[in-house]
Amino acid sequence: MVKRLDRKDGGKDIFDQMHKMFNQMQNYSKDLNLGTTVPVDIRVEDEKVFLTADLPGVQKDDINLKADDKTVEISAESSAELKEENEKYVRRERSSKSFRRVVSWPTEIDAQTVKAEYKDGVLRVEAEKLDKHSGDSIEIE
Repeated sequence: MVKRLDRKDGGKDIFDQMHKMFNQMQNYSKDLNLGTTVPVDIRVEDEKVFLTADLPGVQKDDINLKADDKTVEISAESSAELKEENEKYVRRERSSKSFRRVVSWPTEIDAQTVKAEYKDGVLRVEAEKLDKHSGDSIEIE
């Protein structure tokens, strides 16, 4: 355990300064929206796999979706501009956000069966499990 010493010269304690600086950096990173992740839910039912991702504020045309038999990649990039004017001032704000998330399917899927829809800020992806039959019969001559 670290014992803190009180300073007699009126200077701030180094731990207080470090704590304040740490809090400022956390608030700064929240303002920048660093480390944005896409929350996803995955469920398996019978012969299908379902993935749901929350993408609020993203337009359908800004979403890129790639899938193979092992993974699905969701990425998007969007920007917006707000402009407000009156006779005393002009306010102009711009924001942009981008993200990329690669998720492993819980089981191998048939990439040819992947379907997706986007509605009300929610991306829904559906895929069929890969049919792992025991192989094709081969006739012996």
